[in-house]
Amino acid sequence: MQNLARAVLVLFGLLVLGAVYLAFSVEGSRPSVPLTAEDVIGTWHGDRGARLVVTADGRARLTDAAGWMCNPTGQPAVLTAEGSWIMDRHSDESPGILIKFTADGTPPVPGCADWFTVNGTGKGGTRGDGSDVWAKFLGSGDRERYRRAPTG
Repeated sequence: MQNLARAVLVLFGLLVLGAVYLAFSVEGSRPSVPLTAEDVIGTWHGDRGARLVVTADGRARLTDAAGWMCNPTGQPAVLTAEGSWIMDRHSDESPGILIKFTADGTPPVPGCADWFTVNGTGKGGTRGDGSDVWAKFLGSGDRERYRRAPTG
């Protein structure tokens, strides 16, 4: 009877060790394939009406984005702005791009830069068609979620 109890205890211990190993070997929310410029270039539509166009030549245009304080008044407002972008990543957030905006008709305003983080690349997972990819700005705006328009 003691041998059976020991065997069950050893098997249970091995099961726990296997579960711990598996939990620490999972990469979390990081994509298995690195994010590239091709993954962010295109037109992104926000769920609250904003639109972001990211071009291959390093330019970006954001229109009708609510809640931004990137204006001379410093009050939350709807933003339409031009900018430039580079591939970048903010600390432990998802990969993405850093965009520096100039609000239409105004000189550069402090605080008009933000990280546009992309969650998923659409290159892996169960669908692989990009339908699971979404993005957001980290610090600005009204926490709108963006999806890229189909390309091709």
